[in-house]
Amino acid sequence: MKICYDRIIPVEKNSSEEAVHKMQEDVILQLTGTKTLREAFHHIDPNGVIPAPHLALITLKAWPAGSILKCRFLDGSPIQQSKVIHNAKIWEQYANIHIDFITTKDEHVRVSFKADPGSWSAVGKDALNSTYFPQNQPTMNFGWLEDGTDDKEYERVVVHEFGHALGCIHEHQQPNENLQWNKEAVYAQFSGPPNRWSKSEIDSNILEKYSPQGINATIFDRHSIMLYQFPAALFLNHVGTPNNYHLSSKDKAFIKKMYPKS
Repeated sequence: MKICYDRIIPVEKNSSEEAVHKMQEDVILQLTGTKTLREAFHHIDPNGVIPAPHLALITLKAWPAGSILKCRFLDGSPIQQSKVIHNAKIWEQYANIHIDFITTKDEHVRVSFKADPGSWSAVGKDALNSTYFPQNQPTMNFGWLEDGTDDKEYERVVVHEFGHALGCIHEHQQPNENLQWNKEAVYAQFSGPPNRWSKSEIDSNILEKYSPQGINATIFDRHSIMLYQFPAALFLNHVGTPNNYHLSSKDKAFIKKMYPKS
């Protein structure tokens, strides 16, 4: 089961809780085109809990709208590199951000195919943290993409990892996720090959949800590119998740809101 693992740096307490909540409220109102939270969620029980704001994005790690995200390859064949460039730029169709691939050393994102067998990426502006991602090491890796890898797999993996680079988290760990995990089955699956993760690594990469603080997310989206395919055997209700190869309609709508065109 080829899924990427979490390389997120914990959010530092550099914003007050009130400020974070205000950012979340602003996003909800922008997404719904309303003036108040009660108006935004008029269809739910007014005495119930108002949900947090389909694609989940960490507010404090997103780049400013209109940014040029400079990326540099550390290795990889011309075929590997061209396929990554082609698929990374899919995000530009929906988000007001420009993903440029450069050869000079003033990059934000460093891409490798050889760092290790896995696929992963720094989340948003975490890529700039040289303590976690030293300047001579990658901030993104595509460990199983080869020259001959199927084009659908390239799109699935590259768009997913560049979603992380824009600040998106895994959909199965967003605050509003409602998956009914069979924890015993999950531990058995991911403690064996090819992952061989420890219990704490499985908790961190699969079972734990992010706190709603500082997260912009709508309802759980089963078709998000940020959701990996998990088999039915890993769930108590025996309902697995689909293998998503493309951005969902909700992915497109949400990223447009998070990186709006001026």
